[in-house]
Amino acid sequence: MATATLSVPSFARRPSPAERVSAGTAAVLSVLGSMLAFGIAALGLLVVPVAAAVVFGPALLALF
Repeated sequence: MATATLSVPSFARRPSPAERVSAGTAAVLSVLGSMLAFGIAALGLLVVPVAAAVVFGPALLALF
């Protein structure tokens, strides 16, 4: 009876601790980068209302 050797694919190996740390760090930095991008977008959306309040606020307050 003949036996066949089984080869283990390279993607089946367990990642080393250094690779796991770098993957975790990359995930954390990705989330933080997304949060920063949303924060910048939110500040960009507030520019026009704040400018309108600065320009027209005193005139509107003088009416009351």
